[in-house]
Amino acid sequence: YFPQSFKKVHSLVFNISRGKSCGLEVVVDSWPEFSTVICRPQDYSCEEEVPRVSVFTTDPALLKKLLKETDVINWTERFLFEGYDYDLHQIIAEIAAHRKVPLEMRALCYLMMLEDLNALPTLSAESVDASRISSLDLSHADLINKTWKFGGTVRSLRLVENNIKNYPSCCIMDESGNPISWIMTYKYNAMGMLYTLPEHRGKGFAKLAICELAKTLHRLGYPVYCYIELENMKSYELFKNLGFRDVPNYIASWTLCNGK
Repeated sequence: YFPQSFKKVHSLVFNISRGKSCGLEVVVDSWPEFSTVICRPQDYSCEEEVPRVSVFTTDPALLKKLLKETDVINWTERFLFEGYDYDLHQIIAEIAAHRKVPLEMRALCYLMMLEDLNALPTLSAESVDASRISSLDLSHADLINKTWKFGGTVRSLRLVENNIKNYPSCCIMDESGNPISWIMTYKYNAMGMLYTLPEHRGKGFAKLAICELAKTLHRLGYPVYCYIELENMKSYELFKNLGFRDVPNYIASWTLCNGK
């Protein structure tokens, strides 16, 4: 129970400890022993992206009490509960109803982890010169924002730019130096936003980008994991074939509060 449900919150704290505040502050129910951790925005009015809240608990009743009886979260603002254990959704829904806050489920995902780097396959990169394997830069942000499922807005563009500036990424370039396949890392260290331009699919570029980024994350001391939406079986099989394994009996949820 502890490793999978704590993965996201642990990764946020991990980055904060490395001097990357992520625009978040961490609240616990007690210290040094704790059962509940809440990562909440330092500023809910931030215009750069939708404010995000992450929660972890080994005591659901205590979490319910904190959410219901305290102002640990500002329920009057628009924000996203992200990557929380779906087993906690009923509690969140009850508190939202109590506070008359509308909810919108945005995604349900498998948590997939690469426990052993040796599980990655040895890929043939004969068709890709090493000079074409690179990292994303800010000049690529607009393209990524336009192709991302949840992109297309000014706020999503800011999120993409922040990811590029602060966290590892990998992209495969064409002969002219333009990205044709890419993957990046979110501020909670999960790999994501995998995309290959339609005209370049079926050539193994996505596999290569995933493997290269996984190696980079491992070298830097980051956990190597990702979230895959339940309906996206193509991506699920892709990561599974590369050595990733989904955590049994665990679903991660993203829910928008006060969405408009």
